[in-house]
Amino acid sequence: MEPIIVAIETFFLNYGAIGVFLASIIEEIIAPIPSTLVIMGSSFLILKGYPIAVDSIMRLLIYVVLPASAGVTLGSLFVYAIGYFLGSPFIKRWGKYMGVSWDDIEKAEGRFSQGKSDNLILFILRAVPVVPSVAISIFCGFIRYRLRDYIMFTFLGSLVRGFVLGILGWQFGMLYLEISQQISFLEELVLLVLVIALAVYLYWRKTKKGSSK
Repeated sequence: MEPIIVAIETFFLNYGAIGVFLASIIEEIIAPIPSTLVIMGSSFLILKGYPIAVDSIMRLLIYVVLPASAGVTLGSLFVYAIGYFLGSPFIKRWGKYMGVSWDDIEKAEGRFSQGKSDNLILFILRAVPVVPSVAISIFCGFIRYRLRDYIMFTFLGSLVRGFVLGILGWQFGMLYLEISQQISFLEELVLLVLVIALAVYLYWRKTKKGSSK
């Protein structure tokens, strides 16, 4: 991880907001990079020594939060596309072993495309730092979440998340690495719980279908 961290920090120092934008795209696509590293690291390096003031908050927004949110949104589209284009072939090939058909996915798609509450849920999930981004992106692609809403609420949720993490990275200085790793650990834990919950649900569904025959 150390060479990756050094390379990302060099991006911040040499390219400013553009570096944050590009690093956020890379961070979203490459799994080993902690998902909080770019925002916390860039806010620390770009705002180091700045006092808490309106000008500093504006600098945080312009040089860190906005480019990071745009980068996260763009990078997440790659993962979204994986779920979108590979979801149907995967389910049609392996769904029968899990008790899931493509009709079930299309029904889920319909349920997740009808109300404002779904967009609110997406916004909240994006805004909460410990919810793994890859799980959100691939799930939305899998159920073919409306692309316009996906982009809009991913960006808005990322703004909130970026602002919170940016403040933490700025105010806690060199501790940003440790905090970033702790949040990354929580994300991995949440992802593990989601995978186990999905496996249990699929097993239960398959067992239920088997018993009803």
